[in-house]
Amino acid sequence: MAGKVKWVTDIEKSVLINNFEKRGWVQVTENEDWNFYWMSVQTIRNVFSVETGYRLSDDQIVNHFPNHYELTRKDLMVKNIKRYRKELEKEGSPLAEKDESGKYLYLDFVPVTYMLPADYNLFVEEFRKSPSSTWIMKPCGKAQGKGIFLINKLSQIKKWSRDSKTSSFLTQSTKEAYVISLYINNPLLIGGRKFDLRLYVLVSTYRPLRCYMYKLGFCRFCTVKYTPSTSELDNMFVHLTNVAIQKHGEDYNHIHGGKWTVHNLRLYLESTRGKEVASRLFDEIHWIIVQSLKAVAVNASPSLTSSTANDRILKYNLINDTLNIAVPNGEIPDCKWNKSPPKEVLGNYEVLYDEELAQGDGADRELRSRPGQSLGPRGGRSRDSGRTVLTTWK
Repeated sequence: MAGKVKWVTDIEKSVLINNFEKRGWVQVTENEDWNFYWMSVQTIRNVFSVETGYRLSDDQIVNHFPNHYELTRKDLMVKNIKRYRKELEKEGSPLAEKDESGKYLYLDFVPVTYMLPADYNLFVEEFRKSPSSTWIMKPCGKAQGKGIFLINKLSQIKKWSRDSKTSSFLTQSTKEAYVISLYINNPLLIGGRKFDLRLYVLVSTYRPLRCYMYKLGFCRFCTVKYTPSTSELDNMFVHLTNVAIQKHGEDYNHIHGGKWTVHNLRLYLESTRGKEVASRLFDEIHWIIVQSLKAVAVNASPSLTSSTANDRILKYNLINDTLNIAVPNGEIPDCKWNKSPPKEVLGNYEVLYDEELAQGDGADRELRSRPGQSLGPRGGRSRDSGRTVLTTWK
């Protein structure tokens, strides 16, 4: 037993267990001494609750940061990003620069969003400015497309409130909170269908922030072609890409699961829009990820359920590469480790952002130099004042 990593998990997924076993690690119970515990979200919440006061020892690692919900809960994510932007404004950071209409130049990546019932009056005020707009409602604490619906009339909100047995929007109630966001009604379509991206980001430390992007992410497609028509607002096969929704559709393909690799997406975009446009798009995606992490300092909770054979292979390799970074050489964890692994062990990960390296290079600011790119993903703007335009974030 000496010298072997002792592991526990409360998630019975083969992509996890096979990875632990192939390393010769030793399975133990949660009541025994352990080094690596892959916990479910609920277990993390229970273990690290205020009541327990539990703290990890120097030779223990878990798969989540305890406050992961600051990013993964929709309402908290929005709150944190809004707070982050305000903090940057107070600091006078060029990242918080706005245009003449008051719109953020580099941090405008969250649609207009309100919390319900708390922000109901603010939402109504905004809704009446554009009464023909469509909004999307999502329960704050659910996943897999559960409880999501679209509205384009205030009466629909009031009906939802009555159906949810809420006493009033004017008073806080114990009913489940929702976020309501302005719907993006002109999304990028491929083959006439909506899609989203499932990207895996590993955060090994927050002080300093160090994160890695997994190169083998994928796109998830709707099974029904998109239309902004109000007659299809209730058709979730048109609007939501979640596999939990789409797998019930008549046109769902159980072999490939309606998925493309991110690599294939990039090839498609390069062939239809050009390499420069595709590169700029992915740079903006990376920018959003890093700024979101900076706004909350947390992890996320990807599904490890495999809907296709390719899915299972991808997630097995994802866990393998994750463990190679989190537990280098399969050694007993040690809080004194240098958390920067050599490039050869990254597998399909690549460094997305390393705050320590950024500061070490003499740019102890938000922005980093990068050829052909200035001040965030959208590029800098020259000023008559002659102020130096800082270069980008990385």
